Amino acid sequence: MKEALWVSFFIFTKVRNWLSTFLFILLPVFSIAQKSFHFSPELIEAYHDILALRISQGEASLEKLKEGNPHDPAIAFVSDYAYFLRSFINEDNKAFHAEVKLFNERLSLAEKSDERSPFHLYAQAEMLVHQAALRFKFRDYVDGVTNIRSAFKKLEENIKKYPKFQPNYKTMGMLEVLVGTVPDKYSWMVSAIGLHGDIKQGMSKIEGFMTGTFTEPEVTMLKKEGLFIYSFLQLHVVKEQEEAWKKVELATRDYKENLLNCYIRSSIGMRCKKTEEVIKTLTNRPRGNEYLKFYFLEYMLGNALLSKLDTKAAIHYKIFVTFFKGENYIKDAYLKLAWCSLLEAKANDYATYLGMVRSRGKNNFEEDKQAARWAEQTTKINLPLLKGRLLFDGGYLKEALIQLEKAKQVANGEHEQLEQVYRTGRVYHEMKDYVNALKFYEETIRIGEQKPWYFAANSALHIAMISEERHDCTKAKLYYNRVLKMPNEEYRQGIQARAKAGLKRCG
Repeated sequence: MKEALWVSFFIFTKVRNWLSTFLFILLPVFSIAQKSFHFSPELIEAYHDILALRISQGEASLEKLKEGNPHDPAIAFVSDYAYFLRSFINEDNKAFHAEVKLFNERLSLAEKSDERSPFHLYAQAEMLVHQAALRFKFRDYVDGVTNIRSAFKKLEENIKKYPKFQPNYKTMGMLEVLVGTVPDKYSWMVSAIGLHGDIKQGMSKIEGFMTGTFTEPEVTMLKKEGLFIYSFLQLHVVKEQEEAWKKVELATRDYKENLLNCYIRSSIGMRCKKTEEVIKTLTNRPRGNEYLKFYFLEYMLGNALLSKLDTKAAIHYKIFVTFFKGENYIKDAYLKLAWCSLLEAKANDYATYLGMVRSRGKNNFEEDKQAARWAEQTTKINLPLLKGRLLFDGGYLKEALIQLEKAKQVANGEHEQLEQVYRTGRVYHEMKDYVNALKFYEETIRIGEQKPWYFAANSALHIAMISEERHDCTKAKLYYNRVLKMPNEEYRQGIQARAKAGLKRCG
């Protein structure tokens, strides 16, 4: 009996020791498996729901997936898209700050993930870019720059470790393009924090990702995101409008079921003067309860309608200012309501809305600053000049020229006269009548180069762009540099960024 007990104890000890050794060996494997990036079909579907702005539906799927693994870094990565899109669209400052703790928890899960995965550093960088964009939105520039620097460094390291992991280049390319547009006088700051940018190289990186062929579903799912980044940069930095519209028009034909695609299609469409298509898109956007409330689209629809002098735009501006909880574009929306009243010859309503421009919203964006300036002017409104401006924005060019010719007859004061010349040049440029466009641009510069308004600077910018299109880089650089020396206060940052981008392109 005693012998049997000793034998049993010996066997138990050996088995225990063997199990301990086995579990000790396997423990890191289990730990890595728990922290690895696994993108199940359900998780990829949740990602697509979130990017269609069916955010509550996507988050419900994520909650179910978390039940099996609450510390999954891949789930945290996809969850961050929901947080970013909701915060960016709603512009709810309080909600943003309330969720910073949750962001830090998601970032921590990515930091603790399997370092052997190319998603380990990439996911951290992507989350930091999301956070930076939100901090910039809410004017927390110091922490935003810190986030960008951290993202940049993580992507640089990941590219060294995993040069064939293509998502690296989608995000790094975007950062390089944006850093490449920083005006020269701030370039020392960019260099000081270890950032470097190049517009051509950045665009090439993104394009490489877009045109690549991938077998991994978790990489393929990011391709549409890359397309949107590429298209926006083509439009706003490279200035290839038709190229941007061509790609986006094809990629967003599902706009009736995808609210984010509806926004992207309309945003780029309006910039490319596809006004009728924009109105059709926004009118037929998805409105079900499963979609995020996106009141900014009402503002966009108002802009599209107003650009064809349709005062039904007022309905949509009113919805926007009533329900939107952010602070940007509020002044501009009230100014547009005032313009609708002006077009309908309702003088009392016009005065009322100008009062709201003065008292509502903030002056963070140039559109709101321009609205505030308009509300303070005391001169009589040149209605044909306003109509010409709106019709040009909508792409109704022949009608715009008719109104601008009328505006010339009643122009009063230096500002109105200069604006009439400038806007006439813009219409001819859009018509591709470069002879007349250049004539009016040069006249605008001659009259207004030393004025604080943006007309002369933008004219010089467009002369440079026409020269660049004609492969006359010497003349293009001359006018891009001229832009940088002008004292305009209006739209200064945006115009100078585009001039700097042009100089980069010209080499």
